[in-house]
Amino acid sequence: MDIVCISSVDWEPLWTRKQQIMSRLPQNHRILYVEPPISFLSPFKDPGVAFKKEMARTGIRPLNENIWLLSPPVVLPFASRWPGINRLNQRQIARSIRAAMQQLGFKRCVLWTYLHTSCHLLGQLDEVMRVYDCVDEHSAYEGFNPSLVKAMERQLLKSCDLVFCTARGLYESKKPYCERIFLSPNAADIEHFRLADDAKTPIASELENLPRPILGFVGAIKEWIDLDLILYAARSMETGSVVMVGPVGANIDISHLQQEDNIHFLGHRDRQLLPRYLKGFDVCLNPFRENELTATVSPLKFYEYLASGRPIASVPMPEIMEFQNLVEFGQGPKGFTAAINRALQDNPEKKAARLQKARENSWESRAQFMIEIIEGYYKAKIG
Repeated sequence: MDIVCISSVDWEPLWTRKQQIMSRLPQNHRILYVEPPISFLSPFKDPGVAFKKEMARTGIRPLNENIWLLSPPVVLPFASRWPGINRLNQRQIARSIRAAMQQLGFKRCVLWTYLHTSCHLLGQLDEVMRVYDCVDEHSAYEGFNPSLVKAMERQLLKSCDLVFCTARGLYESKKPYCERIFLSPNAADIEHFRLADDAKTPIASELENLPRPILGFVGAIKEWIDLDLILYAARSMETGSVVMVGPVGANIDISHLQQEDNIHFLGHRDRQLLPRYLKGFDVCLNPFRENELTATVSPLKFYEYLASGRPIASVPMPEIMEFQNLVEFGQGPKGFTAAINRALQDNPEKKAARLQKARENSWESRAQFMIEIIEGYYKAKIG
């Protein structure tokens, strides 16, 4: 199959479900990975994305034997507020994709999307099959028009041949609008993150001299992360440190946390180095806000924490409550802090159980599950 993947994240630097799945598909399938475009306003909100203007001019970029990357041209803002704008944007994006497909010799492609805005892209690529991998409740994102986003997504759901959802909440809410829908939760790169439990793996140098215990977080620091929980936990510690590893969103104010002597924001770190940080954590933190968005999310970092074997303290989230015998859960500032204290009393039996459970939730198993369904439907459809 020739696959056109409409992604919500660039291939680098932060790897999410999109890259993990695409990189594990059989190499006989060629993939055009389309990164999300920026709007004309994006560089004013986040100067760090300005480079994407130039990337859009470079055309397709070969990644390996079967994956190519494409940055679409700059588009109009407010596509998730006004449907007319999204239609114009998708026509422009479609032109750049068609040119890339022609250059690569793609034919009878499978359109595999992660974005609700793709509802207005359908049919413009002469695709023979449509797949929607739903990973978030898009209508819950800040700055979007919720009713419009829901309408766009429902249009997409009705038009897709296959739909996958990462969470049961997403599955139940999307099920009425599509014919073939499957649950496929997030997972982890098991072999990579289990390096945190390898005696040969060094602890990251930034952690070596910090007071212990070290409470650690790895991931993008965006609006869905509850920084008030982090602040409360840090102030509750008689001794110890809180370490936040990951990029801070452009609209996220961390100035009040930076005033605390025991909270350390380290910024983005290459994913190959993450096991070194996890190895230095005494407890891994999963501090999501409690809202509509997080109620239906399958937290990817949680599975990576599992694979590391480290103790985990988390807020209650519907999609991970099945792990309550392996993880410490706590609601609200006091409850979350109590969960941290319990996690500090971890034992070898719980650690072994986490490592075993992680092996049952690998990206390899998820990719195989999804591609077998897609291949089967594709063969039946094209005869």
